[in-house]
Amino acid sequence: MDTVAIGDVHGRADLLERLLEYLYVNFPRVRMVFLGDIIDRGPYSRQAVDLVENELLRQPASVLIQGNHEDLMLRFLDGGSERSHGWRYNGGDATVASYGYHGYGYTDDEGFGRFRDELAARFSEEHPTLVALLRNAVPCVQTEDYFFVHAGIDPGVPLDEQDPYLMRWDSKPLISHRGRLSKIVVHGHTITESGRPEMFDHRINIDTGAYRTNTLTAVLLPEDGLPATFIVSSGSRAEAYSVREIEPVRFADRSLAML
Repeated sequence: MDTVAIGDVHGRADLLERLLEYLYVNFPRVRMVFLGDIIDRGPYSRQAVDLVENELLRQPASVLIQGNHEDLMLRFLDGGSERSHGWRYNGGDATVASYGYHGYGYTDDEGFGRFRDELAARFSEEHPTLVALLRNAVPCVQTEDYFFVHAGIDPGVPLDEQDPYLMRWDSKPLISHRGRLSKIVVHGHTITESGRPEMFDHRINIDTGAYRTNTLTAVLLPEDGLPATFIVSSGSRAEAYSVREIEPVRFADRSLAML
């Protein structure tokens, strides 16, 4: 089965909905691999989660990879206000608002914004399918040629032995690596400098910063080894929406070219 990887959504359900509609019409027999960070920052986290849940029900082969923002929300749900600062600071306010919750924020004695314990309890009690979705998200997905992850890997460690925390949180070792790997790593987490999908010899980055650039990117990776197809869903309520194929920015590894 061909795979479509979808980059960081960050609450942009408007872009995700149009992207999925395009894929269902043009590539009906694929599975989706969501690279994580479905929630936070953008305005429609709840609707984005619903779209992901519906896709996982529609196509059992589709999968959600856990991003660092899903990790942050789970830490709050499990630890209450003591673990809420990181989530609130990184866009959790937008997710809370999308679920209709208000009045649960406060500032602690050290000046950090936090959420109250009661909010964690309400999420767990009133949205068990959301909590299950976050907990059931996987750290990575592998195919014969590709390794899908939210943030990155340690290039010096075998793919089967990667640290789940690093895969959720740290792109730096992967981005700084030069040279090929045993599989091409497909990731998000770090917004591309070009604002377009970027393709290297050893990795593909499809985080185009949907919440601030109005551009959500996906890549279709055929199982038969045919070239990748990059698809962007762009626009906002203030400008026209569109979904179209796009060429990535390609980077050749200079260290390989010199051999």
